[in-house]
Amino acid sequence: YMGSCSRSFYVGEDVKESDIHAQYKNGTLCIQVPKMQAQPQVEAKHQIAIEG
Repeated sequence: YMGSCSRSFYVGEDVKESDIHAQYKNGTLCIQVPKMQAQPQVEAKHQIAIEG
């Protein structure tokens, strides 16, 4: 039997198509997607007025 199959998933905006590599070996599709390092979130500064 021969047929086709497709699968898609979101990898993020920072990953480029040229950075993704796929290889078919021994009946298994191996996909390598680079893991992007998380950007540290800068907390918003809040000022609270103190009365008294």
